[in-house]
Amino acid sequence: MVQTLENSLRLLRIEAVITSTLLAMPIMNPFFQSIGMDQGQIGLSQAGFMTAVFFLNVPTGWLADRFSRKACNAVGDALASIGFILYAFAGSFTEVIIYEIIIGIGMAFTQGADSALLKAYCAGLKRSLFREQSILSVWRPIAQIVLVIAGGIIGAYSFRLAIVLSAIPYIVGAIISLFMTEAGERRTSHRNPFADMWGIVKDSVHIDKRLKWLIIAFAVSREITHPMIWALTPLLLLAGVPVALVGFGWAMNAAMASVGAVVAGHRRKNGQLLSECLSEWQRFALPTGLVIIALVVMSIHVSAWTIWLYACLGFAQGWAASVMMPMISTHARPDVQAVVSSVALSVSQLLYIPLVWVVNVVGVIDIRLTMVATVVVFAPLVVFTSLKLSRM
Repeated sequence: MVQTLENSLRLLRIEAVITSTLLAMPIMNPFFQSIGMDQGQIGLSQAGFMTAVFFLNVPTGWLADRFSRKACNAVGDALASIGFILYAFAGSFTEVIIYEIIIGIGMAFTQGADSALLKAYCAGLKRSLFREQSILSVWRPIAQIVLVIAGGIIGAYSFRLAIVLSAIPYIVGAIISLFMTEAGERRTSHRNPFADMWGIVKDSVHIDKRLKWLIIAFAVSREITHPMIWALTPLLLLAGVPVALVGFGWAMNAAMASVGAVVAGHRRKNGQLLSECLSEWQRFALPTGLVIIALVVMSIHVSAWTIWLYACLGFAQGWAASVMMPMISTHARPDVQAVVSSVALSVSQLLYIPLVWVVNVVGVIDIRLTMVATVVVFAPLVVFTSLKLSRM
């Protein structure tokens, strides 16, 4: 049994790493512009994508906990691959919205299932969830470096080829998922599924105060950098980086995400991880505070000398990815792991859906205003959430 779980954990690592990024990401902004979309429509398309994920997060998480986490993983990856293949033939804003929704449905199926399987495998193998999440958070950016460099080079030749090739990691991920072992406690309640889902959501975001603020902290730490990814390519171009080298800018950001994960997962002499030596509010405030500082500087001046501060966002992403979801998973009951993970993602998406549109709309006026808008929204949230966590 132990060897079976070991093999499944290896497969989960591979699946989680290769499906963690979009090969075509560096050229998506130029692709959108090539079919007549402006920065505001780019934000609206991403809001459509995340809306689909938001409404399906909890139902798909419940299906994973109730029936099969590995099956939901496989279905999600397969749907995402179909969405990317169709995306390569998009010729209008309407088509982009439709294909974004298909990809969003796939992401909803796989995200909660991934987290639940990781927690179950760690429990069965008696391993630190924080350590395993840190390993994933180190390797994901490394895969991103390879993919975004390749995507930038391929995309300079053909936008659509880069997009269709983005489906390949998800096809491989769907196949890998079928060979994983089902693990973790099942949700055995035979109540009305909707009542059951509502009960879990209510427990997570209302009754259990500590879990509620951990979920809010996860959402803020994730979304403080998320809407800004759609401004990275325009900011690099504004700083004078050639289109063919934009992928290297994305690679730099991914490399710093790996560094952030390495630092968070560094094991000290006493055996504790560096991140575990900090209180919960400090684990949250460190990455988010760093992002605020970097955005303030870049909003004042964007050039070849300051654009590299964007790497601070990558560091924060890697750190937060290593520590925030494990804090939630550790606190949640084993039989509702996928649902609670999905609830956390849903709260995160509640922030992202309006912000990705608003941030990109102000970017139509001046791309630097995307950073100003992010600071205005998130600086108060960071301070308030840090204070709440420090008092728990």
